[in-house]
Amino acid sequence: MKSIRFTTTWLTFLGVSLLGLALCSAAYLVARKILIDNFDRDLQLEFQNVASVARVWPDGDFYIDIDFDVATQYNSGGSRIFQVWSADGKEIVDQSPMLEEENRRLSYPPRPADNKPYFFDLQDKHPARAIFQKVDAQWGWIEEQPDLNAPEHVQGMQVQLLVVRERTSLDQSLSLLRNWMLAIAAILPALTFLIVYLTIGRGLKPLRELATKVSAIRSSGEKLEADLHWPQEITPVAETLNALLKRLDFTLQRERRFTSDAAHELRTPLAELRIATDIALRAQQNQERLLTAVRHANHLSHSMANLVNSMLLLARFQSGSSKPESAPINVAALFDEQRQRIHGLATKRGLAVQAQAPETLVITSDKGLLTTIMANLFTNAVEYAPLESTVALTLSADASGFALETRNTAPDLTQEDLERLFHPFWRKGESRSQRDHYGLGLAIVQEAAACLALKLNVSLNEDKVLTIRIQT
Repeated sequence: MKSIRFTTTWLTFLGVSLLGLALCSAAYLVARKILIDNFDRDLQLEFQNVASVARVWPDGDFYIDIDFDVATQYNSGGSRIFQVWSADGKEIVDQSPMLEEENRRLSYPPRPADNKPYFFDLQDKHPARAIFQKVDAQWGWIEEQPDLNAPEHVQGMQVQLLVVRERTSLDQSLSLLRNWMLAIAAILPALTFLIVYLTIGRGLKPLRELATKVSAIRSSGEKLEADLHWPQEITPVAETLNALLKRLDFTLQRERRFTSDAAHELRTPLAELRIATDIALRAQQNQERLLTAVRHANHLSHSMANLVNSMLLLARFQSGSSKPESAPINVAALFDEQRQRIHGLATKRGLAVQAQAPETLVITSDKGLLTTIMANLFTNAVEYAPLESTVALTLSADASGFALETRNTAPDLTQEDLERLFHPFWRKGESRSQRDHYGLGLAIVQEAAACLALKLNVSLNEDKVLTIRIQT
């Protein structure tokens, strides 16, 4: 089972790790560029200083005019060196004291096209940065002998100057920066993991308390009481659970009532069936009494079968296991079939059935559920209407589909009875004593209409005419 605490903490840890790594990498690259730019800026300034004191004599002798007693960084043990080549790069014309003392010569390096500083490794494997450019040699005799003329090729002499600075200090700074960034990238997610884990654990404490309270509920009638210190996010959960408990209690009460009513309805016919079979057993010599008892038992068995089938159909609708299937249906033809089905019962009771429907009305719906609705509505209207009264059945088309309506006189009903009209096993007055009426027809109609998302309305006017209307 996945844990909200662990999952959230782990995802936060990964997110912060990736974000921290990205930020630290970006910070390192930016800081690295700044450090290298500052280092190169000093190197370029150093190069300009060296280039500004490049001197040439009339005889073509070239030298760097630096007081090395002051510029000690070029002496042995210093961090800077320079070396000068002729314009064609074939001859070394000058170099720093450190190279002269160590009797070293730097190899002629490739000169970058953009003349910018670049990484340079000395022959002793020391890392460095270097600038290598062509520069114009200054006349070294101007101050001492201003009237001295020099050959033209000496006056325009160019040399190639390489200035190198060891980057040990730069590498140390970059290494320190890199270590700090790695430390931050490692420590920040770890601290985040710990903080988020503890914080979420504290935040989930009300949920654990809620679970404890829910587990303490022993009956559907109990209510979950919210603590005042719970955060506002938990309150909707508690309210939803209370609503669920209320619906559960309603469902259980309905099931208990349904079971009790079913047992009550079955008790009488079962008792009558037992009496009929007892009579049949005692009347074996009397064929007429035996035949009467068997017929009565057969009638009772059919009645109980109808009751059980109606109960199963209602239970199937209420459980939601009956899923409607949409298909084109000529609802006018279905209306006519159900009207003809009740014709015999209506004639037997002396009823006048007024049916009104279009010749054709095609809709998309579930034929089985519509048949159940029409059969129970029409049967209910015909069976409960007073003898020799009028029953009106109407089918019409409307903007959203169709409307089905039944009207019959109901002298015993009141406005208060309309709320109980669709309750299972509810009957009023003399109909409760009729063994063929169980009070399930309209309950089945209501559940079937709910499956098809149909609107169900019932009304009773001053003349005691009951109207039941179903429409899309």
